Parts: sequence; structure tokens; C-alpha cells
Amino acid sequence: RGRVVLEHPMGRKFVSVCLGDDKPGDGLCLDDAGNVWIMESGNEKAGLEEALVGKNVAMIAVGGGEQYIALSEKDHVTPIEEASTADSIVAQLQEQIEIIKKEKSTSSTLSSNANELLTNLKNLLRHPSLLNSLFYDPANLNNLYHSLLTLPFQDELFKAIKSSIQSALDALYNSRMIYPESLHCFLHYLRFFDLTHSPPSLDPTGTTMQSLCESILSLPFEGYKNLQSLLRHYPPTLFQSMIVTPLLTQLDRSLHVDVDDDGVQHFTPTRKAAPVIATLLRWVYATAERHDLAPPQAFYVPSLSAESGIPIEVLYQDLRDATKTSAQGRLEFHITNFPFLIPPEQKRDLLQMENHVSMVQTAAERGMVVMPDSEGHAVLSFDPFFVLEVERGEEMLQMTFDAIAKASQKQLRKKLRIKFKNEEGVDAGGVIKEFFQLVSEELFSYGSGLWTSKYGDNVTWFNENTIILEDEKGEEGYERVGVIFGLALYNGVLLDVHFPLALYRKLLDLPLGLEDLIDDDIKKSLKQLLEYEGDDVEDIFCLFFEVSWMNLGCVETIPLKPNGGEIPVTSQNKEEYVILYVKWMLVDSIQPQWDAFQKGVDKIMDGASLNLFNPHELELLVVGTPDLDFDALRKNTEYEGGYTPETPVVKNLWKFISQADRTIQTQFLKFSTGSGRAPIGGLGKMDFKIQKHGLESMLPMSHTCFNTLLLPDYGEDYTILEERLGRAVGECEGFGLE
Repeated sequence: RGRVVLEHPMGRKFVSVCLGDDKPGDGLCLDDAGNVWIMESGNEKAGLEEALVGKNVAMIAVGGGEQYIALSEKDHVTPIEEASTADSIVAQLQEQIEIIKKEKSTSSTLSSNANELLTNLKNLLRHPSLLNSLFYDPANLNNLYHSLLTLPFQDELFKAIKSSIQSALDALYNSRMIYPESLHCFLHYLRFFDLTHSPPSLDPTGTTMQSLCESILSLPFEGYKNLQSLLRHYPPTLFQSMIVTPLLTQLDRSLHVDVDDDGVQHFTPTRKAAPVIATLLRWVYATAERHDLAPPQAFYVPSLSAESGIPIEVLYQDLRDATKTSAQGRLEFHITNFPFLIPPEQKRDLLQMENHVSMVQTAAERGMVVMPDSEGHAVLSFDPFFVLEVERGEEMLQMTFDAIAKASQKQLRKKLRIKFKNEEGVDAGGVIKEFFQLVSEELFSYGSGLWTSKYGDNVTWFNENTIILEDEKGEEGYERVGVIFGLALYNGVLLDVHFPLALYRKLLDLPLGLEDLIDDDIKKSLKQLLEYEGDDVEDIFCLFFEVSWMNLGCVETIPLKPNGGEIPVTSQNKEEYVILYVKWMLVDSIQPQWDAFQKGVDKIMDGASLNLFNPHELELLVVGTPDLDFDALRKNTEYEGGYTPETPVVKNLWKFISQADRTIQTQFLKFSTGSGRAPIGGLGKMDFKIQKHGLESMLPMSHTCFNTLLLPDYGEDYTILEERLGRAVGECEGFGLE
């Protein structure tokens, strides 16, 4: 709000000012003589009225419709002494805790020291103004909180905490809280609701937690912005432990569902608090994302995880209901409307279930078809698959394009099955993985002319040279790439492609900014332009509102706005220039190419719940992660046929993998699972089996459709396993019977 000089009417100095709530007469000022003055809050230039004289006031506190003072034995006070007064009050609480911890009473009745502590703690929490003044630094409150956790009477302690906070919230009802010094209490109260440490009896109905969240969410706009400013100054560790974790544990409890033997769902009494907790978490998440206070995984709710959470069928029904109520314009709480709370592996399973239902419905819509049986008689048959038969080699991609061109949208939205000509492999999941790996190699190569090579081998991006689109086949090419991209996503198969994050932001229809630029040199130059503070931008940078690029050896230039070639970039319009430049690079320059690509994707994925994912998660869903943690895979592996983790050949297998280079490790993964990349969540989230199979003279084999390695027992001889497994993973193309 800026700085305002507050002059003392009698020429002295003010050492402290508390504005409190936005009410007349709620602001207090303390001068260096220990006298208290009243002023109209929010109007520092208004008249001041002396309220307390000669009382040697050491500290003032205002907020929540309350005003508090602390007296000193000295005849005057300084700002440093005022701060030490607050510290001494906190120190007294810490001393009481240490005294109680040394008591050796076996009685179930609380000691006088314990009762005195509870009384002091109630007074502290019941009065927001006092709490605000004592704990400007959240670390001090966090220290007090952890000290309280060491006390033996936790049930009585948290019962007192809950009732005191509820009393404070009742007193704050309808208060207009807008100033930073009056808002600390809301964030401080959250700390006490961390169910990681507090007993389950804390707020069993969720009433107080609901009141706290509603109080924060109902703040005026000024209070909301100032509370956000307070959050920005939390250290990341305290932001997570004091703000995020309490909200997550409370939401986790409120979302808990018990399903009885009859399939009936039973919710907890705290369920009614879930909507406001989730809504407050959305605001906290946005703040964390904007100011880099916590990673996305810090917001995942345990009860929404695949391992120990709500059944995927329940979440899927919630997703369907959310879609239905949204289309009807009704406001109802659905947890899938808060996708940032759901771990990405669970969102992947949700999308796969949604896609599977779509496959079944599409196949059913096509109805029964008449097929001849083995004796030539006509019979009715249900065909759930879109079978794509291709031949390995140079013609595979063109055969794929031809089949896609002939197929209707409904056919493409059936479950995809791949058949390689002259091979006996039955596609139970493994063949389709290899198909998309092989197709990716040719589909996203620079030789197709669809992609530019100017960003290097590790980036796939649209070729903006318009000559590609002069022939209709160019636009058809992008559309067919989009269809194949969509088919892989629809069927849950990873692609080997290196699209930048900007593509996934575009797929999710999210805004693009400077950070999304692919060219690091251009990004750096534009940042330097924005950060330059001089008034001579026009002379230093010599830029105009136009952009130039090379097209087949010729320089092409277009204006970024009408007459842009005649408009210089200055300190006044440089932000506009950067916005238009980024828009041209990521949108306008490739618009026809992108429209064709997206048309192909939508042909498969139209209506799918891709908005469950953020751009990073969507990228992992499409291409997986190159980070291969084989130690996590080893811990997650199941064994069959008599093998255990201690079987000599199994121990030799993991030794081989740990000593192998990255190329061999990737080949092993591709040999065993059909893909050289880990799925979303990493190798530790992937089902993997090692099964005893075959004679010692045989090479290892695999069922890639089931992520199962078929490993003969080579005994304790490491050299045999090294030679046999090395040969197998190096020759892993083509399928026999799966």
C-alpha cells in the first residue's frame, strides 16, 4: 500500500502501529513514551486521539475486533524492547512445557502446571490479535507446535486447541480482515490441524476446519491479496508442513469411504468439509505454482492414490457425474474437478477406464455383424477391434496411413490390434507396443519434411515453411500424424517422440508465454530486452515489430502488427513486442500445421478428459520418462515358478542390469516390456514379473504384453546369464507366439 509518514501530534516518535480490521477507531499507535493513541484504521492521515497515558505500554495488538496491550515496568519502551516483550511471552510458554515434561505424575488428573499451560494456550489462540503480534515469524509458531506435541496429555491439549480456535473464528465472523498484520492468525491456525501428529479426535465432525476454510475463502479481495503475500514469504519447507500438509490430511480424512459387503458406500462425518478444503487447496496450489513454493507432488492426496485409496471405479463414477453436472450448469462437489490433488498414475488409470468404456460403446454402436463360420454358414458376430495389418519395412508407415484414411472415426475408436504379416504374434499388448516404437522412428524423422531440424535432434517441432502445405498431402500428413498420436494415447501406448512442453500446453488449450519458447537463444534475448531498464531501448536493440526467418535459403519477413516494420521497439512497448513475438513463434507461424494435427488428435480423443493432466503429466503419459530406476523396478518385481529375490540366477540378473550401460538397460526394458521408457510414475509403478521358464540351453524370452521376463535357471554361473541375456536383448525385434 506504499509508505505513509505518521507524525506524532506532540513531536515524539511512534514505535509501533497496528491497523487491525478495517473499522473506525480500530487502529492503535504506540509511542516511545509508552502511550497509546487511537486512529481510524486505513486512514493514517486522520486525527489521532490519545487513549492511554503513563501506563508504560510495551506492546500493542489489534485484530478480529480486539485490542490488546502489554505493560512494562520501565518508564519508556523502544521498538527492540517491544519485540523482546513478544519473545518473552512465547518463552514463558516454552518454559511451562519443559517444566511439565519433567513432572513424573502417574495421576490421570492434570497437574496445576498443565492446567495453567492450557489456560495460557487458550488465551493465545482465542485472541487473533495476540497471536498475530507474537508470531510474525511462522518458524516460531512451528517450534511451539512441535514442543506441544511432546506433552503427554494430547487429547486434552487438542480439545482445548480446537475449542479456542472455534471461539476465535466465531468472533471474527463478519470482520473485514484486509491488513497483513491481522491475517497471520488464519495461517497459524492451519498448523494445528495436521492429522499427521494430532490425535484422530481433533475436530471429529470437521466443523472447525470448515469454519476456518470458509473464513479464509470469504476474505475481501484486499485481504485475499495480502494473505497471498504472506504465503509468498514462507520458506518452502514451512509452506508445505504448516499450510499444505494440514489441509491435505484433513481432506484425506474427509474423503475416506468405507464400502460394506453389499457395496454400499459409507462416508465420514467430516465429508461436508471436503468442498471448502479442496477449494482452499486450489488457491494454495496456485500460489505455490506461481512462486515455486512446493512441487505438484506435494499436493497429492493419499486416499486418491492407486495403492491405498478410493477405488478407481468410484473415482470414475465421480468423473462421469462431474461431466454431467457441469453440462447441466449445476454446482456440485466432485473431487475430479480438483485434478491437481490426484496422483498422475491414478489419472492415467481414470483416462484408460474412460477410453475403454468408449471402445466398448463404439463397438456396440456398430452392432452385430454377419460373419461366415468355419463351415461357411452365416453367423452373427461382435467385432470389438480395429485390426491394423501391416508389413515390416519401408512400406509399414504408408500402409498405416492408407488404413487410417479408409477407416471411419467409429472404427478408429475401437480397441486397436496390430497384426504383422507373416508373423504369428497375437497382440495381447506387446505387438502394439513394438508397432508404435517402429512407427515413431519414421513418423517423427526430419526426412518426412513435417518437422524442423533447427532445434536439434532432441526436439520435434512443426516445420513452419509453408511450402510443405502447398500440396494437400502436407496437411493430410499432419492430420494422420495427429491420428496416430491420438491412437497411441487412446490405447495407452508410449510414443518415441520429443515434442517440447509447448505442444502439451497447446493440447490442453493453456496460454503460452516466454518460458515456452523452444529456442533458448531467442528466449534469452527477449528476457534481456524485458529486463533492460534504460530509456534507449530503440538505440540499443534496434528492433521493429517484425520477425524474419530463413525459408529454403531465402530470408522472409512479416510484420507482427500492421505496419510493424515501421514501428520501433521502445521501453514503452517492449512487453507488447515480446507477447506478439512469442505468439508468432508458437501459434501463428504453424497455425495450418497445428490445425491439421489437432484435427487428427481430436478424431480419436475428442471428449476425453485430458484436462485432468497438467502439461508435464500429459507429456509423461504420451512418452513416459527416460529416467530408468531399476532399483525401484527390482523392489516392485514379482516372481513365479519357484524364483525368489534370493535365487542365484535372479541375483545375477539384477547384477547384470546394474552393471550395464544405459543402452543395454534400455534394450533390456524394451525386450521385457515392449518399450524402452518407463510409464508415468516410473519403473516402481510398473507391474513386472520374472518367471522360471525353459531349459538352461535356451535364451530368455518375454511376454511383453504382460511385462513378464521368462528366464531359464542358469544357476550360479554369472557368465552364462551375461552371454544369454545379452544375446536376447540385442536381438529383440519380431514376435513369435505371445
